[in-house]
Amino acid sequence: MIAKQVEEMWGGGRLWLAACFVLALCSQGGAQAEQRIEVTIKDFTFLTKQIPLRLGVATVIAITNQDQERHDFGSTMFEGIPTRVESEGIVSYGRGIGGLFLDGKKSALIRFTMERPGRHEFRCSIHPNMKGELLLLNVEAV
Repeated sequence: MIAKQVEEMWGGGRLWLAACFVLALCSQGGAQAEQRIEVTIKDFTFLTKQIPLRLGVATVIAITNQDQERHDFGSTMFEGIPTRVESEGIVSYGRGIGGLFLDGKKSALIRFTMERPGRHEFRCSIHPNMKGELLLLNVEAV
């Protein structure tokens, strides 16, 4: 008797499936995952693992300094945009952070939202020959 009432209430399961499908679509529609860029400093070189980057999506640059030396990761790509830097349990916030210094064998995260397409160069001000770049296209890939 109860099973028949549940079946009538939920339309034999079809209504229940439809409701679950709509909820799944709604929950995915507004939230996008972070895009992550891995930058490793090794032997006085920036090694970058980059996915195709999109405008307007939360971005994390994870930087790991494998050298013994202190290095700088600086770029104009952060100019004028809210940026969050996490390193050694310390969190810094700012608009227009120029970069960060990273001691040997340390790591840091830089969080921001990509707003400007183009090639964004980064460099170490301590070692001027150390350079790298990120490429941000404003066209969605298909």
